[in-house]
Amino acid sequence: MTRSDAKMIAEELFKLMQKSKTLQERYLNADEAAQMLGFPKSTLYNKIGEIPHTKVGKRLRFSETALRQYIDR
Repeated sequence: MTRSDAKMIAEELFKLMQKSKTLQERYLNADEAAQMLGFPKSTLYNKIGEIPHTKVGKRLRFSETALRQYIDR
């Protein structure tokens, strides 16, 4: 591999890494998740056992991707 080949590969990897940063996962709070699902917030809390979520301290966070998969199932 020549030096110019290595430089070209490094530049392509850098571009791919920059694109992946813009595609980072978005996490929603309970209000946003309830709105996305079309539920009142109380229903969201009642169904928390079946809705994918994570806890950050005392707060619930919902992955936007996981909620979309939950809706599609």
